[in-house]
Amino acid sequence: MSTLVTAEFFAQPGRGDDVAKLLLDILGESLEHEGCEEIRILRDQSGADHVTGLTQWTEAHHYTDYLAWRTAHGFTSAFEAMLTRPMVIHYYDEIYQGQGIAAR
Repeated sequence: MSTLVTAEFFAQPGRGDDVAKLLLDILGESLEHEGCEEIRILRDQSGADHVTGLTQWTEAHHYTDYLAWRTAHGFTSAFEAMLTRPMVIHYYDEIYQGQGIAAR
């Protein structure tokens, strides 16, 4: 079963675009990392400075390996310089997925 991971970024006021751009800039490498199945970049509709990465990995350790790799290459510190607090990461097991009538 895949692992879903959210990584929330709380940008300094007015820096949400910068955070989103950096996430998009590194997207190609991220998608090629071992175990990566899917990546979505989301922005909070009620606050443009709250950006979230929603990712899917074959196993949880693939994301932790990915995060360690990103940290070793300086990207974590690049993000932290734009944030008001450390990024918040959550790991999820999917219990159910279904399509509503509007998607059919």
